[in-house]
Amino acid sequence: MSKVNYAVAEKTTTTWLTPKSIVDLLGPFDLDPCTPQEGMPWRTAKTMLTPADDGLATPWPVEDLVWHNPPYGRGQELWMEKAADHGNNISLVFARTDTRWAHRFVFGHSNCRAVLFTEGRLKFCNTEGVEGDACPTGSMFVAYGAEAERRLRKAWENGDIKGHFISMQRMEVSDF
Repeated sequence: MSKVNYAVAEKTTTTWLTPKSIVDLLGPFDLDPCTPQEGMPWRTAKTMLTPADDGLATPWPVEDLVWHNPPYGRGQELWMEKAADHGNNISLVFARTDTRWAHRFVFGHSNCRAVLFTEGRLKFCNTEGVEGDACPTGSMFVAYGAEAERRLRKAWENGDIKGHFISMQRMEVSDF
């Protein structure tokens, strides 16, 4: 029988913030519907919705460029569907290419313009803004819309975000 290390468990969090450097690099953004807490150590967008505001139920104005780092796990499919249908945002998610949401709302959605798979694992920050260890899996940035694709491509071309950039040019059945 193993012993639980309560000192470690008390310091464990499920709330991890996107590093300010990434948001600054890809921004500015008009809306962040997934701000995990009040009193963030940095701004991610002009308008920041917390769980109390319910960013999933709140309409996202189509003209707003959205920063979207949704809660991971259960419910993520709903967030990705909303992001894809909105069509003017950059989403940062785990690179779970086998999931239903990835097939429906990334690879199979007409608003998805590009994907950037990160080289190496990102390090997110705790609620005080202190960088943690590398996350347990790779990440991908998903660009919905032309402006999001332009910003993501520029960050990749400049070497600011290392990884593999894939433009999602769509082919119609009649193109074959």
